[in-house]
Amino acid sequence: VYLTRNPIDRKISNLRHERSKSSSNAITAHCAVGDDACIKEHAAFDQGVIFPVGNKLLNWLRYAVSSDNKIKDRLRDTKVKFIQVSYEKLYSADDDAEEWMRIFKFLSLGPSEDLSMDDIRATFSMASTHSKGRNEIIENYVEVEQTLTGTEFEHFLL
Repeated sequence: VYLTRNPIDRKISNLRHERSKSSSNAITAHCAVGDDACIKEHAAFDQGVIFPVGNKLLNWLRYAVSSDNKIKDRLRDTKVKFIQVSYEKLYSADDDAEEWMRIFKFLSLGPSEDLSMDDIRATFSMASTHSKGRNEIIENYVEVEQTLTGTEFEHFLL
């Protein structure tokens, strides 16, 4: 199972953690379900993330996409049977559990139909640690949007 994530979201997460480490209140990588104190600590870093813009952002995204493509090419070249799944679809806020069912079907394990996200969420041991949109988290979102508009990376903002 090859899990991919929107590189913008991955960068947000990395920048949030970097910023927390340089503060007096470093956050953990994850929070357990029900650990409200941990989730609150994470929420303190859910705004004010400064993103690279211009060529620095475009070059970083080119590298991220290229790295992802190299991994998929390597898996294909070595004839590894794999399924690519999306982090965003696995942890979607809506009730679509299709991505989970794709994994179960690929592995020939678990349910491959009639599964809901409520069923999936009931098994989670880790809680979601952010709920804001990119435009609320990234302080310089307008500049990021201007950099990506009209490029092959614009879809990462959707």
